[in-house]
Amino acid sequence: MATKVFIVDDHYMVVEGIRSLLQHEIAVEWTGHATTAASCMAFLHQQQPDVILMDINLPDKSGIDLCKEVKERYPSIFIV
Repeated sequence: MATKVFIVDDHYMVVEGIRSLLQHEIAVEWTGHATTAASCMAFLHQQQPDVILMDINLPDKSGIDLCKEVKERYPSIFIV
């Protein structure tokens, strides 16, 4: 079973760079990305990845604060 990965970063080139590195990995399934904390939480309300790759500098909230919120609501998700 593939590990589901979600990216939270407001820089398009970073998201695309990580996605391009992961797209050929058999054991990784890219589930999407968010550019804000609000869009991340909206996504997580619908589905949960196994791992989130998170930027700590987001336009609407600190990634550190978002990490705490995600871990409180979805403790099984790993965050890098």
